[in-house]
Amino acid sequence: MTHLVPAILFLSLLASAQHEVPRKAADLAIQVGLDKFTWLSEHTGKTRVIAVIMTTCPHCQYTTGILNKLQKDYAARGVEILATAIEPMSSLHVADFKKQFQPQFTLGFNDQKYVAKFLGLPENDPLFVPQLVFVDRSGTIRAQFTGDDPRMEKAVQEKNLRETLDKVLREGQ
Repeated sequence: MTHLVPAILFLSLLASAQHEVPRKAADLAIQVGLDKFTWLSEHTGKTRVIAVIMTTCPHCQYTTGILNKLQKDYAARGVEILATAIEPMSSLHVADFKKQFQPQFTLGFNDQKYVAKFLGLPENDPLFVPQLVFVDRSGTIRAQFTGDDPRMEKAVQEKNLRETLDKVLREGQ
C-alpha cells in the first residue's frame, strides 16, 4: 500500500505533463476518405492549427467560421489549418458539414480515443470541443485550447486565436 500512493501520484503527474506546452507534437493521421489520410507530418515547415470538432456542436460550427477567416488571412504566412471530427460515426456527418459550413481547410474524421492521445489527454476523459492545437513549423505544440477555455468564448475567440497564432508564428521562426 505504501508504494501505491507514490505510483498514483507519479501517474497523475505524468498524465498532466502530457498536455502541457510546449511539447513535441505526435504525428496525427486524419482520415479524409476511404483508406485516405493526411498526416500532420506532411505539413512540416508550416505553422499548423489542428481543430478537433464535433459536426453537430454549435460552438464548433461557430469556430469553423473563424478558422475559415484565419486560413484566408494567414495562408500567405505559411499557416495551414487541419480539422478532425470525432463524434461517433463522424465519417457520415463530414460531407453535410462541409456543404453547410464550407471549411476552407482540410476536414476529416477520427476516433475520439486516438485524438485524445494526440491531445495528451486520458482516452476516457470527456473532450470539450472545439479543441485547438497550435503547432509551429518545427513540430512543437505551442498552445492548446479546450472548448471550455475562457479564451474560446464567442465574444473573444477570434481575437485570442489571432493573438495566439501571431505569437506561434514569432516563436517558430
